[in-house]
Amino acid sequence: MSEHFTASTTVNLEQNASAFAEVIAAAFGIVVREVASLFDFSVPTYSTADLLKAVNQSVQQLTSFNIGALKAQFPSLSSHHLHTLAHTKALLESIRTQPLVRIGIERLKATEWETAQNFWAITEQRLRRSEVTEAVNSAQRVRRLLSSGLKEVQNRLSNAQHNYVASSAIQVLREMGYQVQVARSSVGSWTSVWATKGGKAIGVVISPQSQMTVDMMGWEGTSCQAELISFRERMKKRGIQFREGKRYLHRRREGGALLQQASKLVKSSGLTFPEALLHVVQGNLRSDQRRRQAATILLHQRQKEGL
Repeated sequence: MSEHFTASTTVNLEQNASAFAEVIAAAFGIVVREVASLFDFSVPTYSTADLLKAVNQSVQQLTSFNIGALKAQFPSLSSHHLHTLAHTKALLESIRTQPLVRIGIERLKATEWETAQNFWAITEQRLRRSEVTEAVNSAQRVRRLLSSGLKEVQNRLSNAQHNYVASSAIQVLREMGYQVQVARSSVGSWTSVWATKGGKAIGVVISPQSQMTVDMMGWEGTSCQAELISFRERMKKRGIQFREGKRYLHRRREGGALLQQASKLVKSSGLTFPEALLHVVQGNLRSDQRRRQAATILLHQRQKEGL
């Protein structure tokens, strides 16, 4: 028997604050010692997904507030123009109030950040002169610049967090006495690890969002759980915190669905085991996406038929 689970991962600052520094330094191209002077470590955990969620929530809330304020100040504005201006202002305000995002854009997109702020000042001047079309045009340029900067920060942070989680998993498995093979996808940031020790093996696949899929083979009874707990505890010391997702006990010495599919692929295609792990997980993901798309289309068709 062994265990297969999918979980998201975050960096736990209480367990290992230096982990956060490594992620940020790698993302923004700065030395680790600079990070402590730039950021507040009072937040207990960090993840790129949580950070971007906070930015998006802030943008939504501020957009609603800004629409009301702009409508009171400029009652003749159309709803489309109101939303464009309100959303752009909200995006700028949200970035300014998120130190990690703001400093990231300043570091990675300095010219675009300065240009966006200058153009927002121009937008406000044009509004005061009732030059609505010109104001909306300059606001749209601001939004494009900010969105580009935010996307770059997201990509850099996601890649840095992924690399930290992946390198930690590799190091931990080696510390536990495993021989480790690694594969990385040529498209997108995916990493797979194939760790073997005697007749036992652990397969790990880490997504671009640092979601981790683990499957195990070679254990009898429930003995695999002690090994998994050891792995997780060692990862925890490195600041890697797991958020539980799907979990099941497959009770098969030969491993769960992931390892069984990968084993067949290795025999039929000549791929290495870590390459096969990547192929299986990404293939299953594409299949899930196609099923969701088909279900959405079917739902829309039924809704139309019900009208």
